[in-house]
Amino acid sequence: MLVLLGVLGGIAVTTSTWVIVERRKPEPEGVNVEEVIKATIALHEPSANLTDTDLLAVPCSSEYIGEHGDLLCREMFCRMTTRGIDSKTSGGECERISNVSDKLLILEECSKLGEGYESCVDLFDRRL
Repeated sequence: MLVLLGVLGGIAVTTSTWVIVERRKPEPEGVNVEEVIKATIALHEPSANLTDTDLLAVPCSSEYIGEHGDLLCREMFCRMTTRGIDSKTSGGECERISNVSDKLLILEECSKLGEGYESCVDLFDRRL
């Protein structure tokens, strides 16, 4: 029991000392703390970053669509427009686009198996 109290006391003293030392550290000169905080929040605010239309530049480019199709562009645009209070689409619409994309990928990959095509498609069609 005394050992446990000693350990807890040691932790309390160490934590208190660390807090006191950290509070006494001077703020760096020339750094605007408010600007740093605002910049950090902007980097980690998902709703602002996920609605930035710059994210669509690559998947909606004519080169990408010509090579890979337009499903990624459609899905990303759909997901971007479901954010916020003035959203224009529902999550269900985006999920249907995603399902089409997934199904095409499954069919493409299963077609590489030759005779195992039907069992491959059947495996992915079953809901677990």
